[in-house]
Amino acid sequence: MTDVNCYLCGRDEAAPIMNARDRLRLAPGEFTLVRCGTCGLVYLKPRPDDGELMGYYPREYWGGRSKGVRGVLRGIEERFKEGYKLKALSRAGLYKGSVLDVGCGRGEFLYILKSKGFDVTGLEPGAEAARRGAEEYGLSIINGVLGQASLPDAAFDAATLWHVLEHMPDPVGALRALYGSIKPGGLLFVAVPDFGGWQSKTFREGWFGIDAPRHLTHFTKVTLGAALTKAGFETLAFYQGGPRYETAMLVRSLFPGLNYKKLDALERGLPVKYIYKAVQLVLDLALLPLGLGVVMAGHGCTFTAVARRQV
Repeated sequence: MTDVNCYLCGRDEAAPIMNARDRLRLAPGEFTLVRCGTCGLVYLKPRPDDGELMGYYPREYWGGRSKGVRGVLRGIEERFKEGYKLKALSRAGLYKGSVLDVGCGRGEFLYILKSKGFDVTGLEPGAEAARRGAEEYGLSIINGVLGQASLPDAAFDAATLWHVLEHMPDPVGALRALYGSIKPGGLLFVAVPDFGGWQSKTFREGWFGIDAPRHLTHFTKVTLGAALTKAGFETLAFYQGGPRYETAMLVRSLFPGLNYKKLDALERGLPVKYIYKAVQLVLDLALLPLGLGVVMAGHGCTFTAVARRQV
């Protein structure tokens, strides 16, 4: 484990607020979330060493191949998610140009952007996901980590981080690395779970968005806005997450046993995996109207920040 100071202000004035366990049961013990007494950022302290982190991600996390009925269901789910991302881009007035998607997985979002005429590039730390994206979708995906991978200077009209920044050991450093790759005046989209939202306050350490130890930092609109400013960006707007995210997190917070049981069945190749997936799907659909209502009321459990690289 590595002891760290606040990623945002650099001070060591944090106090513990809760302990959380790994919902997937891949990491033993408990992980402590602390809140910085100076700037309010919430983060894991101590956090796993860099060499340990990748071992806490199951193979499915990076986007494996899905076939048959499972593939159809996964395709429907992906369309929900990609639709929200496209809406965020259009609301910011981005309809064309070059886009870098960091943590792109197999590149489903990039594939849709490409079909709409965008010039797309992906950056993905998972080697298998990057390879499959290139093979299945014909995409240009760099297998690497932001801050270490070689990216062109001032080359992209926009960059996206869809639920990626909370995984990064140095979130402000990651944003600064992106700053150099975005054209002056270009846009940055950052989606994260909302630690200030109602689900976080209701479920506390049992909230799906905690996802210890994979989520190293937990943002609110205030702390993410401060991180963007520190990295040289001007925050333009915050958008609520879509109802699909709301429902998925709610179901997995209410029924945490489904998370590790499904993963265990998938890893072991057991037929019962389909039962767990079916139960999750039924619950997702049943609670979708509630998720839609929560989002429409402005209380979603995720949000997207839209920022501009200052000229």
